[in-house]
Amino acid sequence: MFRADAQHSGYFASPDIDTLHGVKWKFQTNGYVFSSPAVFGDFVYFGSNDSTFYAVGKTSGREVWHYTTGGYIASSPAVTEESVFFISSDGYLYALERSSGKLQWRFNEGPEKHFSAPGVQGLQPKDEIIADPWDMYLSSPVWHKSVLYFGSGNGNFYAVDANSGMEKWHIATGEAIHNAPTIYNDMVIFGGWDRSLHAVSLETGREIWKFETGKDTVNYNQTGIQSSPVVWNDRIYFGCRDAHVYALDGMTGKLLWKRFNRYSWVINTPLVRDSTVYYGTSDTHRFIALNAMNGDSIYSKDIPAGYIFSSPVTTGKLIYFGGFNGTVHAVKAKTGEKVWEYRMDASVANRDSVLTADSEINNDFYARVFKTGYNAQTHEVAMKGLYSVGSVLSTPAVSDGVLYVGSSDGYLYALH
Repeated sequence: MFRADAQHSGYFASPDIDTLHGVKWKFQTNGYVFSSPAVFGDFVYFGSNDSTFYAVGKTSGREVWHYTTGGYIASSPAVTEESVFFISSDGYLYALERSSGKLQWRFNEGPEKHFSAPGVQGLQPKDEIIADPWDMYLSSPVWHKSVLYFGSGNGNFYAVDANSGMEKWHIATGEAIHNAPTIYNDMVIFGGWDRSLHAVSLETGREIWKFETGKDTVNYNQTGIQSSPVVWNDRIYFGCRDAHVYALDGMTGKLLWKRFNRYSWVINTPLVRDSTVYYGTSDTHRFIALNAMNGDSIYSKDIPAGYIFSSPVTTGKLIYFGGFNGTVHAVKAKTGEKVWEYRMDASVANRDSVLTADSEINNDFYARVFKTGYNAQTHEVAMKGLYSVGSVLSTPAVSDGVLYVGSSDGYLYALH
């Protein structure tokens, strides 16, 4: 599942990739690959924004099968021995036979949509309802005891029988839910654009506790939860667009501590291991390690990754994550020291001068794009420019010393 398991531990039992030899293979799709791959057996499973879901051989990189849906797939799959589950923007949760890609069933969750608000991100006109251009993911389903748990753009959160595709229950939150839920004791925990982290009963969907994060009704910039919650030591950790990382008591939802990140979003899902919380930030381009018990700083590194939306994962001594500037990074867990970096060809080419000489986002690029106005149309041009450098918004999966990750250049990469 997303980040390895139902608790999103982010740990992969693989040898550390101490030395990067290069690209073992890359598999081309016809759309951005924001979906995070899942490795199961001899295959890698992932979706693309070309509306297609793929299974490829993890050794060869050759296609085994594909399945086409009616919308983009920015959802990370849950994979079992028999089936593969994922969400498409056409409003369906799909269950495919793992070996063949044959449709087993699909569940209609209703129309998918982005978070929208008046003048979101300060876009003009201020009183016009505009879709948030940074809401680029879909929810990723979590499988637990033959039940699938997931959110949707219509604001509902669902529990669906994984064998039949029949709904067990759903609850309404009022805003889009585009992260991956986590399982803790007899609860499923998830967040959304309603600014709240919810803990509900696995069996009935009854709300057990709710924790509210920051509110921004001016530009709708410092608001909403895109990060997925992670469980460690009876605590729940998650990042938020209100620029905080939070630690909550898992049973009660009581705040234990929070860390402010200088108005910089924390979109990625924190990695918690060896009593340390690791995560990346957006505008401040930091990779940060905190004491998991009290939130005290261990280190904060300036990483040339652009915005960090890709969630960190680990094989033990090393941590891996992607950057908006078309890079993949490996750092030492204890110190944050760089071990290696891989740059996509599109990042090196930098055809629209999106990046500076030191691979950071170029403010001159934004000045050129927004010269004619700051609105939904020019912002769309800006996003396409950012994606043109092979942005890595996908979260890596590691297996047998090979790292698999998607890029906005349309490829799934196997790095070794």
